[in-house]
Amino acid sequence: MIGKGLVDRYLTNEKYLLFLGLFIISIAFLPYLLSGENIYVPIWDNLDSNIVWAKMVLAQGGPFLPLDATIDQIMDGLPLSSLCPAYDISYLWFKLFGMFWGYVFGKYVVALLAYFGMYFLLKKYILSKDAPVYIPIVTAVFFALLPFWSFSAHVAGLPMTILAFLNIRKGDLSIKNWLILVVYAFYSSLVLIGFFLLLYMSFLWLWDVIKRRENSRYLFFAIAFLSVMYIVSHLPLFYSFIADNSYVSHREEFYTYGATIKYQIKFYAKSIIYAGNYTIQMHVVTLDKYIKLLLIFAIILIIKFKVKNKILFGIILYIIFSYILCIIYGSNQFAGIRNVLNDILPIDLSRVLWLFQLCWYILLAISLYYIHTLVRWGKYVCIVFIVVQSVVLFNSQQYNTGKSMPSYKKFYAEQQFEDIKEYIGRTPDSYRIINIGLHPAIAQYNGFYTVDGFSASYPLTYKHKFKKIIEKELAKTYQEDSFFNDWGSWCYAFLSEMNSADLNRYRSKYPVIQHLEYDYDQLKEMGGEYIISAAEINTDINNRLELLKVFDGYETSHWTVYLYKVI
Repeated sequence: MIGKGLVDRYLTNEKYLLFLGLFIISIAFLPYLLSGENIYVPIWDNLDSNIVWAKMVLAQGGPFLPLDATIDQIMDGLPLSSLCPAYDISYLWFKLFGMFWGYVFGKYVVALLAYFGMYFLLKKYILSKDAPVYIPIVTAVFFALLPFWSFSAHVAGLPMTILAFLNIRKGDLSIKNWLILVVYAFYSSLVLIGFFLLLYMSFLWLWDVIKRRENSRYLFFAIAFLSVMYIVSHLPLFYSFIADNSYVSHREEFYTYGATIKYQIKFYAKSIIYAGNYTIQMHVVTLDKYIKLLLIFAIILIIKFKVKNKILFGIILYIIFSYILCIIYGSNQFAGIRNVLNDILPIDLSRVLWLFQLCWYILLAISLYYIHTLVRWGKYVCIVFIVVQSVVLFNSQQYNTGKSMPSYKKFYAEQQFEDIKEYIGRTPDSYRIINIGLHPAIAQYNGFYTVDGFSASYPLTYKHKFKKIIEKELAKTYQEDSFFNDWGSWCYAFLSEMNSADLNRYRSKYPVIQHLEYDYDQLKEMGGEYIISAAEINTDINNRLELLKVFDGYETSHWTVYLYKVI
């Protein structure tokens, strides 16, 4: 009895559980401290882009550069907005702690924002006052342990931001709520998530106006305030659209063909079955397989006991609507309309799914509440679920998902590329290189100036110039030709003997390249003097290339690198 009383006392002690939750989150970050740069960090849309973009901007004195500044390392120099569309708080962590530890510290800060934001949102606005104290805390821990994409607070900061909006809506105009909105504007992307948040808050404000809710103007002021803060935080982006009329992005040639309705249904069915792992190319992983089972059980109880919960059914309707929208939006029947919409508003409407992480974990909290309170043995179901979901979340930590992938250190291979730089023996800004079988981000991270690169927006004229280099190789394969011409954000040295998909398999060995039909004169005209290749190139056939040296056998590198000079 004493033991049971002691357990019950701790399980109902809010401060104890909050500290325990904080401790669990900290434990999840312990492998970063133990392994350092030898740990796996997601590469796709992360190491191959976001981190190196930040490094290049910082290397040039950013992020607070003149709005018309050019980042010189990539291509023939890109506008600041191409790599730094917003003044993200994460730049501060990179400046203070360096690239790797700044990334880790930023991820930890994001997890804490998710934890406390979700806890206070659930406690104040979602759950009933009689909800067991462990439910909002456990849910907040689970939400904080989600593998959020990259290093900003796009999704993780939503609960705290929505909490601030709802507080202001109620008339709480204290400075902390306005500060939360300021922080979120500088810690999230307007394009990825901010647009949708402002849209949904505007719908809520319109609802208040229709219902003649008292003080509806407060919510309007909050929406206007966050909008202004986004303009300030995204000055480079707005400058590129408004002030620089001469800039034409390669996105002007974007064309997506879509897929059949049947394919779209199958795709999103997989997203449902495999717990969100197929959603938005791994950017938004919800890990909700068991949450769905719990939700079904909770809905059965709600129907049986005739309980009404507008929030629960509102979120379910939003999820259903979002899937329907994405199926239609991504289908080839609507390809023409979609491409016209993209020209008018350069925002991918399928990003409505970015709110799913928030939605599913609010549904989790509500489900736990009803199961715990409506059936006598419900708390035991909740305990079993908590144990199972804890295992799922810890196994799904990003460092556990890439065991066969190169670590942070081996991906960027700093010692190897420093040796390449020393072998060339020239200052990196006096020549440019092009990469084959390697993401240009690797060379850029190590200070090289590259002809190729990855950017969400770069000059269309540069795309056309670069295409001349690889045009004959593109003509040999429809897949690479379409990939470059209809998308083109990877301005890479594509070739027919190496599939672009291989870049995301991170192979360390490739077959010898026999026929490389590049326009070497065009490459040299664009400043390209050297080729850094992950594959050997047959120089007997490709006589415009001279093999200078092979760099291999590095314990701190995943790659074998062949250095060629363009003759």
